[in-house]
Amino acid sequence: MTQQTTKPDVDGEKKSAPKKITASGIAEKAFVAGSNIVGAKEAADTGYNNVVKIVGGQDSPVLSNMIHLADKLVDVGKIVPFIAPAFMILKIIIDIEQKAREVDEKCSDLMERINFLVSHLVVLERIHNVEAMMDTLTTVLQKVQDTLKEAAALIEAYRKQSKIARRLRMSNMQTFEQMAGKITTCSSDLMMSLQIQQTGDLSILKRVVPRDRIAENFIRENGGQDMINNDPELVKKFAEKVNLTMSDQVMEQMQSNMQELITRNQSRIEAIVHESSSINVADMIKAIATHQRELEAELKLTCVQCEKEYHVSTNGPESCRFHSAVGNYNRYHCCQKTSPCQKGYHQPEHHSRYPYSSFFLWSYGILAPKDTVVYWVNIKEIDLDKDDDTTGQVVRVGQLIRWRSWGELVTAPLMLVNVGHVRDDIPYYLEVFDVASLEDTRKRTLRTGRTCIFRNAPETETAAFSMGEWVLDEETQQIAGIKLTVRVASSKTPTVCIIPLDPLMLKMPDEASVKYLSRCSGAAYKPDRPYDFPKTIQLGPVIPASRIREPRSFRTRISSPNIPLLLTPAWEMVANNDVKVANNQEDRFRGTWRALNRSPLSSQKQIILLSAKFEYRLVGEPVYKPVKSFALRNGVSLPITIAPSQAIDIPWEFLVDKPEHCQGDSLLAINYAHLTIHQPLRLRVTFTDIEGEEVSLIQEYVHGVKGATLPEPEDLGFFFVDNIYQCQRTSVKISESPSPDRYLLGISAGSMPTNKITEVDLRRIVAKAEKTGITEVDMKLGVRNLGIDWTIWALVDLSCRRVYGFKVLLYHGSMTKDRISASMGYAPCPIYGGDDLESRPIQYAEESKIVPNVAHWDDDVVVIEDDDVDNDVVIPISASSPLPVASVTPIPAPVSVPISEPISLESLMAKPATTETADPGPESPQPPLIGPDGSTDIIPSAAPRMVTSAETPVVVKVIDKRTTVRTERVEIPLLSLFPPVKLPPPPPMPTFHLDPVISATPSALSTPVQTTSTPSTASSPAHSTSSVISATPVSALSMEMLLAKVTALEARLEASERRDALLTKILELEKKLEGTTATVSSRADPAAASTLSAGPFQSERVSALETHIVSIDQKLDRLAGSLDKIATLLSS
Repeated sequence: MTQQTTKPDVDGEKKSAPKKITASGIAEKAFVAGSNIVGAKEAADTGYNNVVKIVGGQDSPVLSNMIHLADKLVDVGKIVPFIAPAFMILKIIIDIEQKAREVDEKCSDLMERINFLVSHLVVLERIHNVEAMMDTLTTVLQKVQDTLKEAAALIEAYRKQSKIARRLRMSNMQTFEQMAGKITTCSSDLMMSLQIQQTGDLSILKRVVPRDRIAENFIRENGGQDMINNDPELVKKFAEKVNLTMSDQVMEQMQSNMQELITRNQSRIEAIVHESSSINVADMIKAIATHQRELEAELKLTCVQCEKEYHVSTNGPESCRFHSAVGNYNRYHCCQKTSPCQKGYHQPEHHSRYPYSSFFLWSYGILAPKDTVVYWVNIKEIDLDKDDDTTGQVVRVGQLIRWRSWGELVTAPLMLVNVGHVRDDIPYYLEVFDVASLEDTRKRTLRTGRTCIFRNAPETETAAFSMGEWVLDEETQQIAGIKLTVRVASSKTPTVCIIPLDPLMLKMPDEASVKYLSRCSGAAYKPDRPYDFPKTIQLGPVIPASRIREPRSFRTRISSPNIPLLLTPAWEMVANNDVKVANNQEDRFRGTWRALNRSPLSSQKQIILLSAKFEYRLVGEPVYKPVKSFALRNGVSLPITIAPSQAIDIPWEFLVDKPEHCQGDSLLAINYAHLTIHQPLRLRVTFTDIEGEEVSLIQEYVHGVKGATLPEPEDLGFFFVDNIYQCQRTSVKISESPSPDRYLLGISAGSMPTNKITEVDLRRIVAKAEKTGITEVDMKLGVRNLGIDWTIWALVDLSCRRVYGFKVLLYHGSMTKDRISASMGYAPCPIYGGDDLESRPIQYAEESKIVPNVAHWDDDVVVIEDDDVDNDVVIPISASSPLPVASVTPIPAPVSVPISEPISLESLMAKPATTETADPGPESPQPPLIGPDGSTDIIPSAAPRMVTSAETPVVVKVIDKRTTVRTERVEIPLLSLFPPVKLPPPPPMPTFHLDPVISATPSALSTPVQTTSTPSTASSPAHSTSSVISATPVSALSMEMLLAKVTALEARLEASERRDALLTKILELEKKLEGTTATVSSRADPAAASTLSAGPFQSERVSALETHIVSIDQKLDRLAGSLDKIATLLSS
């Protein structure tokens, strides 16, 4: 370095000239790495060569920041070459400020604004598609360059003035303010074009330009700017005031034109930028293009460590950046940072020479699935003295068939060798060999003499390690197999095996097997015969696994035959089916009945139900008693009106008190009732109509199967205790695992999570038994909670060194010493440890003598299945199905259409016979019964149903706490419960049987038809569809009337008013036929005609017809079809 002499400057101050220093790293980076944009041009007037030479403590923070930005623009210029002029202008400003050697407030403020503007150009380096933004950026960047040129020219012109001239020229202040405004506008345009949301401090652009208050006051006190410019004395006076030396150039600078100087400087800067950009940018583009063509000609590879492409020629020791451990949420275990912490060469294939993050994901994709490798040997030894399952050793060798699960099969033979757990914190080895790589390994082994593949512990560590070795054939010197050695600290001996290998096919030779030289001391053996276990002991009450019986069906009971009402249950009664209203004091029952008014439409007889009475009894009780409360639901309320031939649904619910021992229980009864657990409940509802007649029906509720969970097929053991009043079963299950690769079996109790037992857990139990000598090992899984106390022991066979079964003891009771039920049993343990196990004789565990004890249960449980109180209204099996009603208004029953023929007066005037029934008792007469089909016959057509009588139930006390209470079943025929019943013959309905001759030809209608004169009454009306009666020649008038009426009926049916119009039309036609018949009969026998016209007999005749029509309501469709056929024949 050279020292310069001291001389005064233009301001008269004496200062030392700056020392020359060598070029810094910034200059090298600017000119070597891409600053060919600037070139090596030297400018004498700007001192361009010295721009980058002074970097250090002598620079102001603003200037240092500008130098840093200029260095950044060099890197950006490699990607975006069109910002080269901005870099050049910054270098010019830096040179000017470095040569000035003093800090000026106005220049520093303007440089800060320039730094803020230029800092946004660095963003271009992070934009991927700059070409797409060229149209928008071109105009803005040109404006940035023009603004920077004006700023550089202003700083250069301002710095050429002396300090006195700078302070006394007020025009400088205005020029700097205008320049600050231009930079602010340009910065806003640039940020908007680059879509930058500025979150930093914008005060740099908003603040005012620094003012010289001393100079402003002096000018104002001495007559203004013109007086100062023309009076040297005033200038000298100001210089003395501020401690400056007056020189000859000051007055010349005060009178010069500042704007002309700025314009000349700006033109010169533009010439320098244009010359440097046109020459150096072209050279740089040519060099880059040449280098790019060379790289493209070279093959690109992808690194498995950083997943980036690279060329072999550019691959160096620091080319690749990666992490040495796996990451979680962008934080890696190796450094807890996101940025890579390791560096090295790029690698084209996975390896296990050192850890890197992507290797673990790749290896887990191969080792974790079950369909990627066919293992020849897969040995995992666990240190049984530690609780961590990952502290063991592992060796695996097999054929690789897929690179990932469910992937395509590989075509070439591949062999996988793994020694040690693949983790980032311990040593491991994992390689995939093909035939070529195995041959290279053989040559290297022969050359070095090292047969060890890998050992995950030092040679001095012999307590726990995993090791693999190549086995060479002594004659051929080919690789003939692999020797594997595994040992853990808890084992006295290691597991050593040799895998034979065909090196050309990379598989085990045919009929060859793995040879074990020794096994781990904790290995299990196969029992030579199955184990026998005692039977399960069950004490206490047990919830039945099936329903006591199905509910019985009952007939409708009416107080008078004048009530044509039929009641049937719409579905089975339910109990406590609404969780929202269930409580611990009452049982709530719900159901729906369907009421059918069997009156014909023509009768217009409505049934109005005014009141209802709900009564219930439990089976075994003799009498019914009122329910606690009842109500009709779904908006149905009394009175209820039912139109003729109409069916309506009547939903209801009622409440009864729970048994005293169940009231206040914390567990609610849902979908069952405490009251009916041991005895069915029967509900009798009696409706009273507006005339005071009563109709009643009985419906039964039988407790279903509730809470009796049963064992599943995969359960090895199922033990339970029951709370019969709460219908709650608590069970302990030992079941096989659905995923044997994850765990061996599961043990669960009630709703608690399943305890997953692995093979390692069982081996630890065996090791504990060997140390302590106790072969009945408490597994510490049982708990005592909510009255449930259970314990499970593992039974160890020391001869076979395995757990062969489990013993479970389960109690159920309150949190006191009293236990009301218990269960103790055994469950076998699946065979584990592999298939190639050596057999040994079995040795049972020494069990402690445990006898489950339960407290005496004072409650007497009486289970009554049935009784005979309501047997008089029971429906046989053949008629027990409920009446199907498809709609609210059912289809009327079909009736027979009589043909106009003579009718015998005896049959017409016959009175219904009286019904003779057996006297049921001296108290009250038995009301009539109506079945679902409307018939009054209670004698079944099929075989009598065998019912259960429970008049004298057998009470069985619970002594051994597991006896299911039963009742004595007595089979009694249904017919034996009732006296003989004589039914009256149904009133005859004049229907006719058409001979085939009549239907064949129309002329046959006028011929006499010989039939039997007595109507048939042998069959019931429900089964009788026609009767054969006598007939005489039909008159022409009656036939014409019949044809006209039938034709009118057919037309009306086709008009879609079939339901209501059909019955009305039939009645009208019947009356016409009666008149015709009376006319014909009067001609033959006038005396009979006079008798027929009598009032009482005619009214009885109409009543008999209506009764018969009601009795055949269910056969309307079939008889209506017959009517259609008759009408078709007559019309033809």
